[in-house]
Amino acid sequence: MIRTACYRLSTLACAIAAGLGVSATAIAQESDDDESLNTILEEVIVTASRREESLQDVAAAVAVVDTGKYADAGLVGLADVLPFVPGVSVIDSGRPYFNLVYMRGINAVLSAGVTSYLDEIPVGSSTVYTTPAPLDGTLLDLGTMDVLKGPQGTLYGASAIGGILKFNTRAPSLENWSGSASANLSDTHGGGFNQLYRANLNGPIIGDTLGISFTAFSQEDDGYIDNVALGKENWDSYEYYGGSGSLLWQATENLSFTFQAMVQNATQDGATTVQANHAQDQLQPGLAAGEPWYGEYETGAADLNPSEYEAELLGLTIRYSTGFGEFLSVTSSQEVNFTQETDLTVPYAAYADLFYPDNAPHTKALFIGDLGFEKVTQEFRLVSESNETFEWIVGAFYTEEEGHNIQRLDTTPASDLLFVDFPSTYQEKSAFATGTWYFTPDFDASVGLRYTDYSNDVELAAVGPLIAPLPYIEIEDDVTNYLANLRWRPSDNMSIYARVASGFRPGGANFLLLDADGNPLTDPFFRPDELVSYELGLKGTTADGRFSYDLAAFHIDWEDYQVRTSVGGVSVAANAGKASSDGVEAALGFALTDNLILTGSLTWTDARMGEDEPVIGSPKGERLPLTPEWQAALDAQYNFQLGNLPAYVGAAWRYKGEMFVGMSGYTDAFGTFYPGQSPRITLPSYDLVDLRGGVTVGAFDFSLYVTNVFDEWAWTSFDSLAAGISTGTPTRPRTVGGVVRWNF
Repeated sequence: MIRTACYRLSTLACAIAAGLGVSATAIAQESDDDESLNTILEEVIVTASRREESLQDVAAAVAVVDTGKYADAGLVGLADVLPFVPGVSVIDSGRPYFNLVYMRGINAVLSAGVTSYLDEIPVGSSTVYTTPAPLDGTLLDLGTMDVLKGPQGTLYGASAIGGILKFNTRAPSLENWSGSASANLSDTHGGGFNQLYRANLNGPIIGDTLGISFTAFSQEDDGYIDNVALGKENWDSYEYYGGSGSLLWQATENLSFTFQAMVQNATQDGATTVQANHAQDQLQPGLAAGEPWYGEYETGAADLNPSEYEAELLGLTIRYSTGFGEFLSVTSSQEVNFTQETDLTVPYAAYADLFYPDNAPHTKALFIGDLGFEKVTQEFRLVSESNETFEWIVGAFYTEEEGHNIQRLDTTPASDLLFVDFPSTYQEKSAFATGTWYFTPDFDASVGLRYTDYSNDVELAAVGPLIAPLPYIEIEDDVTNYLANLRWRPSDNMSIYARVASGFRPGGANFLLLDADGNPLTDPFFRPDELVSYELGLKGTTADGRFSYDLAAFHIDWEDYQVRTSVGGVSVAANAGKASSDGVEAALGFALTDNLILTGSLTWTDARMGEDEPVIGSPKGERLPLTPEWQAALDAQYNFQLGNLPAYVGAAWRYKGEMFVGMSGYTDAFGTFYPGQSPRITLPSYDLVDLRGGVTVGAFDFSLYVTNVFDEWAWTSFDSLAAGISTGTPTRPRTVGGVVRWNF
């Protein structure tokens, strides 16, 4: 489902790069020669550079993902889809939302390092105070999902230091009606029955003038984690529903208005996580580091940990074609709210005993968090007509965000251990420009700049001995990002590029923690972090279209990168010093026959600390957490005729190499030991095998799938805590299911 460029390439070249995205009818031939492949497909067009161009011609690493085909194979959500994209890793939160995405070793855990766009609209928070995870729009009615790797600061602004997820919904048609309705039913080993229903409708209300596109989904997952303390099976079951819609008004030949809306809601009793030791014999004697306390799919949480997620978005995009280019105005309003209860009896019951000994012993400490934001954005952009002489883009962007973050600890018996109300306001103004000069039709250079001025207003009302109140503080700063690339097309089937790009994340105010004498333990501010990426890339196919390749090598310098550290058991923000990431990515495809297609990806990433870092206890040269050195994926699909019906069978293999969480600690030249702020633990490598098959009967598509065929158990993510209970998210057990879709 990852497509390389189909610009002037054969059908099979596109199919090779598409992997799982190839349907049973995707490969067509018009040649009398069975061994020749002459059918030309419509080229794949992307807007990664803010203008329409062939994917092969983009001077950056971009993958195009067909999320619908993944769903037919039983793979739903970012945690299932993105492992097939080279250079991308997902940290599974145990929920169908708020999963962190890392690209090229940029493990931005404090606030989002990978941001999301719904068509032209940026989605998500710009600060560390609310909800930094990217949007998961994989269940919407998408044409494609574009994955832009590397910093995108000049064209996409703050926080896009790792990359961009761009969810491209299907535009309303002004000519024909179409739609589909599907049911995806499955059963998980050791879990229960899962249901996913989706429907979409697209077509003209008034021919050539007014069109509508609408999609909706409803998902009920029975879960597979049992709570042994409460005697509740499948306590991680959840309900997840939502949808999106757009209304296109083609007012004139040159002027159009697109109105958009999106809604997502989810509720879950408990996250798909289980407790485990962070080190040998810690808290649970006799168990090794990373070994679950109760069982591979069992938790012992003493209380329900319910969560609720709500997201709403409204947008208006105006396009006006002028004689020299296209003018765009993109306006949006969005609101996101998230509430979570978590059993934190360890360690906070002990803190309550310490500060309120008259009420001791405290038998329970329940954390309750309520956070979210309201955000408006406005972008104006003017894009010149495409030509082979000089192309340019200029624009301006404004956003304002108001966030809330309310946290409290409810203890038994009741004590005023912690209550925090942390409102914040973020404003950003920026101007940007990019120019591309064509020295020849096949050799060009681009330069881009973006100037950003931002302010961050915060204050903190606090009750309890753990955190001190923070007075109203306004932080102002400005940053300039840049982009430069060279692009050469030595032949119709090959493109080579070199790229240098920068990005940043805003700084902010910190929790002000005090010691027993009232002295501050933390800095009142944390700085913005910035990085620069250097990249070389090669894309293309062989002349016969049977072999395709997309190769990239990169080096990233990261300075003042924002981290989360623990002071007195309370998580606060800080800046580490320097880090770097080097890597190589490859996406390859080969057609063994006209019907048998193989695709694969391989990633090597070496992300390390650039110097000793006492704030988190990480020595120079230590590999950064949550970044595997090796990742790989292979896919095989055989397309055939079942009688006169198009059919296919396929298999996929996903590999995630060994990775680390936490820091090891170190001793400096003066003999001072700096402990790791979270214990260092190794997460072993794992691989998963999936099978699928399907057939098309008239207007109906039928498919069957098995994910995690061999029922492999491993940690997909792990939160290592020295003062609390460490938890991890295990792989989903073997799941067997099928999809029925009616296309109309």
